[in-house]
Amino acid sequence: MFSKIASITLPIFSLVLVGFLYSRRVKPDLRGANKLVVDIALPVLIFISLSAKSFDPISALSFTGASIVLILLTGLMAWPLTGFSGASLQAFLPCAMFTNVGPIGIPLIALAYGPEGMAPAVVLLVISNILHFTLGAGVMSSKVDWRMVYANPLVWATVLGVASSQLQIEFPVWFQTSCTMIGSVLVPMMLLSLGARLSSSQVSDAWVGVQSSVLILIVRLAAAFLTLWLIPLQGLERGALILFACLPAAVFNFMLADKFHVEPNKVASTVIVGHFLSLIFLPLGIWLAFMEWPI
Repeated sequence: MFSKIASITLPIFSLVLVGFLYSRRVKPDLRGANKLVVDIALPVLIFISLSAKSFDPISALSFTGASIVLILLTGLMAWPLTGFSGASLQAFLPCAMFTNVGPIGIPLIALAYGPEGMAPAVVLLVISNILHFTLGAGVMSSKVDWRMVYANPLVWATVLGVASSQLQIEFPVWFQTSCTMIGSVLVPMMLLSLGARLSSSQVSDAWVGVQSSVLILIVRLAAAFLTLWLIPLQGLERGALILFACLPAAVFNFMLADKFHVEPNKVASTVIVGHFLSLIFLPLGIWLAFMEWPI
């Protein structure tokens, strides 16, 4: 089990470390590259993953429902515990509910389960992003902007991917190869970018980050196993949901907190410290995901 955990986590941390060390010395401007990855590579990866002929809509339906339940249940369980986090409700709840499923979750699940893991990984990504742009932003700003949903390329990539799968559309080889090449840059670029972001971050309230991150892990894991009791999943889907619960808070939480002036320093601490603590949390998640649970 230790060798499996190491084989999954070491490539992730190695790429993050390369991005961190390189950015500490060179100070590159990755905004253009990050926008290219998010606007093109990520939707393309979602499309080619969901359009695969092995995509099972019945299984995806159960997994999608479980993902939504997990996120909402985490918020409900974290709500009364906000006082123990050291942050306000508006700052703490989104960090508890929404994880860094893009830069960390996709590589983790892909490395843990191979190509078969991409479909549930992108389902988690899309569901998390839709709820983050609506419910998460609404918690911080007290209003919901629906344009973040229908104008989101991730949503359209999901719709087109599922439609292509169910209609059994055969794409030309050159088109599939092109999409695969574009999608393949996503994981390494996201990890390198995450390392670069951490290199320029300032932690002003590390203790709040530690409190919140540990509390979030406990709440999410409890919510994950309660969700699996309500919606039984097996194998890959069950493991992916457990791994999702062990991810650090999404970086986008800080962007929202900064935009809406909701304790951005405390949110930044929670995000940054959570990523460092993921050195412990992610191996724990892999161990739990591959255990035989009587669920």
